[in-house]
This record gives sequence, structure tokens and C-alpha cells, in this order.
Amino acid sequence: MKYKKHLKIGLGILIAIFILLNVAIIAQAYSLSHFDENARPLTLDYKPTFFESVKIAVSGLDLARPRTKTYPLQPYDSLRIPAGEGRLLDAWLLHTDTLKRGLVIAFHGYIDEKSSMLDRAEVFLDMGYDVLLVNFMGAGDSYGNQTTLGYLEAENVKFAHSYAVSQLQEENIILIGFSMGAVAIMKAQADYNLLVKALVLEAPYATFQETVNARLDKLQMPHFPISKMFTFWFGKINGFDAFEANPQDYAQKIQVPVLLMCGGKDPNIPESETERIFSRLLSKHKELKIFPDSPHESYLLKYGDEWCNVVSYFVNNLEKMNVYSE
Repeated sequence: MKYKKHLKIGLGILIAIFILLNVAIIAQAYSLSHFDENARPLTLDYKPTFFESVKIAVSGLDLARPRTKTYPLQPYDSLRIPAGEGRLLDAWLLHTDTLKRGLVIAFHGYIDEKSSMLDRAEVFLDMGYDVLLVNFMGAGDSYGNQTTLGYLEAENVKFAHSYAVSQLQEENIILIGFSMGAVAIMKAQADYNLLVKALVLEAPYATFQETVNARLDKLQMPHFPISKMFTFWFGKINGFDAFEANPQDYAQKIQVPVLLMCGGKDPNIPESETERIFSRLLSKHKELKIFPDSPHESYLLKYGDEWCNVVSYFVNNLEKMNVYSE
């Protein structure tokens, strides 16, 4: 009888811990996929107090809505791109000063906004491309307050591409994205087979659960059981199966030319993940570039000239082939 009593108590404690852990993870999953208009923007030197740390652990981190940090130096058009059901995406259109070769559509990363892609835009403008910089849902003046690390953002990519074709009358289109932006591009290309000339992908993760694991490593927390639980609840809260949200699988449906890049010191995206994505791409024309000393940031910060040369070489080679007929 005494043994059974202890067993019941122990089982009750385990059930209570399991419930509390789920409640905490649900709070984290929600907070990390929804922006708060009233939250204070985080800075690089931000260090939470003890009480703030306890609050974050219990109810999640309040994410401030990403707002424009910098503006283009040249004139630009502010656009509102229809995204279905009365929703609108906030965007800038920058025009090249040289003979126009086409249009580049650029997509930013997680907890960021369109101005973070201005450095890439400058390079493409010099190469003769107009550049459309798009704010995903939840960023800037785009609709909603939700962010899903690229899954639902794929539809934003589709609508931006449709706008470029139907309203801007563009035919030669290149898509470029960093991190979440690259993931959204990959999913959009896999799902909708967009008519594009090429994809330039910077630092996409290989699987949703692996990107969760990478962040747990930074917090020095164990993968089991948190990783699977977070993946499950993140998807459940946002209306999709996050276990199936894997860019390495999207790669197997992508046949257009791809330039895939990663940083050798990226704590979020190991080289092995990037190489796995690269090996699965169906593209006949694909290139892999690793910037050995770059962390999870724009590669132009440490490798400006090299990035420009790699991208220029890749894009110029596209001119020699009829990629639309292959």
C-alpha cells in the first residue's frame, strides 16, 4: 500500500511537470510567432533583469513589431501589394540607373524588415536590376502580427511575384532571401512553381526542428523533450505541421537555377545543413558558396567584394542560358 501511494504521488508529480512544461512551451511558441505593438524593441546589449528573465520563462519574450531602421539613399516608390482577403504587403520599389535587365525581389529574415536587404539591393541596382523590397506579414506596415519562420510567408512571396508579373509587367525575375526569407522563397517555389530566372538563397535552415535545436544549443538547454514539443506547438498555434516544414524537402521540387550561400561560423545554420539542401536541389544549374568567417548576418559585412563577384558571375551566366525552356 505504501509503495502504491508513493507511486501515485510520483506519477502525479510527473503529470504536473508535463502539464507545466507544455504550458510554458505554448507560451514561448506563441510569443515567438506573434509581434506585440507595445513591446520594447530589443537591442544587442539588452540583458534582462532577474524578474524579466522569470517573466520570459513563464510567458515568453515580447517581440516588438519590426519597424524600418534605414531608408534608401535614392528615390523609391512605396507600394502596397495585395495579398488576398483584403490584406496588403508593404514594399519599396527601387529603380536602376543603368540599362534594365530585370527585377530582383528581396525578402528579409526573422524579426527583421525590408531595409535589412538594402545592401543587396545596391549591388543588384548597379548590375542593372530594379529591386522590390517586401515586408513580410507582421513587419513594418504589412498586415497582421504573425511570423512563422517562412511557412506562411511563402504565400507572401507568391503574391509579391504575382504583383511583379501582372502590375509591373516583369518577365526576368530573380528572388533573393536571407534566412526566413530564403525558406519562404523555397517553399513558394516548391508549392507554386513560380516563373523566375533564379533563386539566391542565404542561410536557409534544413528542417524546422533543427533550427529549434540550434537555438536551444545557444541557451544551453537539452533538445529532448523541448525540441519536439516546441515544434509541435509552434505549428499547432499557427495552423500547420511544423514537423513537415522542412526546406530540405522543398529543395527536391526546385528546378530553377539556385545560388545557395551560408556562413562558416553561423551558429544557427551549420554547413552540413546547407550542404544537405544543396545536394537535394533538382536544379541543373546550382552553385554553393560558403563564407568561412561569417556568422548569421549579411555576408556583405565581411565579404563585400567576394559576395558581389559571386553573385555577378552567377547572374551573368544566366544570360547565356534560356532557363525558362529547360
